[in-house]
Amino acid sequence: MKKYLLLFSALFVLAACNSGNNDSKDSTTKSTAAATEKTSSKATTATSENSSSKNSSTTSNTKTQTSSTKTDSSHGNHAMSAMDELQANYPNDKFPDPATISGGKQIGITASEEQGTLKVNYYVVNEEMPFNDPALNDQTPVAQFQRKAFDSKETAQNEVGQTYDPNGQQVDLGHNITGYRSAGAGSSFIMWKEGNWSLAVRANNLEQEDPVPLAKKTVEYLEGAFLPVPKDAGQISLRVAPGDFQSNSVVWQENQTVYTIMNSDSMSSLKMAVPMAK
Repeated sequence: MKKYLLLFSALFVLAACNSGNNDSKDSTTKSTAAATEKTSSKATTATSENSSSKNSSTTSNTKTQTSSTKTDSSHGNHAMSAMDELQANYPNDKFPDPATISGGKQIGITASEEQGTLKVNYYVVNEEMPFNDPALNDQTPVAQFQRKAFDSKETAQNEVGQTYDPNGQQVDLGHNITGYRSAGAGSSFIMWKEGNWSLAVRANNLEQEDPVPLAKKTVEYLEGAFLPVPKDAGQISLRVAPGDFQSNSVVWQENQTVYTIMNSDSMSSLKMAVPMAK
């Protein structure tokens, strides 16, 4: 009986040891699995963070490149044109379109303002030149635009210097407009009126010039082209033969301000004035 008890005790102890070892193994296995899971999770998180960081860096680089591209694009490849700079310096003024000044030729521009008078000179040039380029000062302008302020409307109106004489020989200029022809001091003139505008064409008798064709051409042109409307007075003075930039003029009044356009070519002086009406 004692032998059976001893044997039973030994078996019980052995079973208890085996159970402890199995529990230890299970615990170790679970710990190892947990550690592995944590390590895998950290690795996944790190990979995700690295990927996110790379994506963020790529996005940042893309935005920087895009911004850089926009900056370069906004500056463009060329500086402002002389006309753009003129308008930027005098944003409240209207100016003639350079394309109308000299038959579409390249135009250089200078401008100055003193004592209430703005003068803009236009030059024919071979290539584009900066606004107010000193090199233009040695050249003769082909046209000029002026804006001059006066103390009163009456003084401004007198500055326009309207010339009109309806006592000469009548000439049909077309479109129901009658011109009046007169002569004096080696010249012949045709004068007429359209609204508040007085118009005069001058021809040199010594050169056997005839004012009628230019007068008719002017009337025809003004049927389809609209000039600024003078408040009180406007004067157009044209010459048959080309001369200096003061040969032909378009002058009109707006309250206390007088605008003057001058051009060496008669029709170009008219074309310069048309954009001023818009």
